[in-house]
Amino acid sequence: MKNIKLIIPPKHLMFQTNWGDPVMYHYYPGPSIVYRKRLKNTLKLLQPYRFEHLLEIGYGSGIFLPTLSKIAKKVTALDIHKEVIPVQRMLDWYQVNNVELVSDDIMKMPFLDQTFDGCVIVSTLEDIHDSARAVGEIKRVLKPGAHLVVSFPVENIATNAFFRLVGEDPHEIHPSDHKYILDFLFKNFTVEQIIKMPNFLPLDLSLYVSVHCVKEGDRNL
Repeated sequence: MKNIKLIIPPKHLMFQTNWGDPVMYHYYPGPSIVYRKRLKNTLKLLQPYRFEHLLEIGYGSGIFLPTLSKIAKKVTALDIHKEVIPVQRMLDWYQVNNVELVSDDIMKMPFLDQTFDGCVIVSTLEDIHDSARAVGEIKRVLKPGAHLVVSFPVENIATNAFFRLVGEDPHEIHPSDHKYILDFLFKNFTVEQIIKMPNFLPLDLSLYVSVHCVKEGDRNL
């Protein structure tokens, strides 16, 4: 199976959809190393599979969508913001025609039970006060055997210092820490693999983590 390379759209195509959208960090020297690496690690966990219908939750600026469009027949991208026009403009530039943008809430997603055979979530669950409830809603819309890949920052002294350096209160912008998220992933799914960044550090001392889960049931896509 041919590997898909990460696509990072040119900076001029990107639009910050809200004040908390970190899209421009993908282009700054220094932070771009971490922000691009988290997408590469997420893609690494998705790479072995090809999906009929993939859900991305919290698509933000849409920076990951040109890549995701290569590994699924259809991608549905959900976010609570309404800035779909600039994201669609970027997708049109790439001539992507298998992505549907949906503006709605992760807590009550407008999808039928067992709709998707894959789901990807990057830097979203940590922003939600009740991410345990969100995980339950994610489980509802996934088919048995579906693959879920979730990536999120690890809370520790180093990561808290970074967010304070850029003027953010880490506890305010990330009300759900990595331990809370991991706990509910383990309770609701079979966790297959975890990639840490950097991978040589213990999980609690790393910067970022990507987790591959499978919903219990027939694992054949």
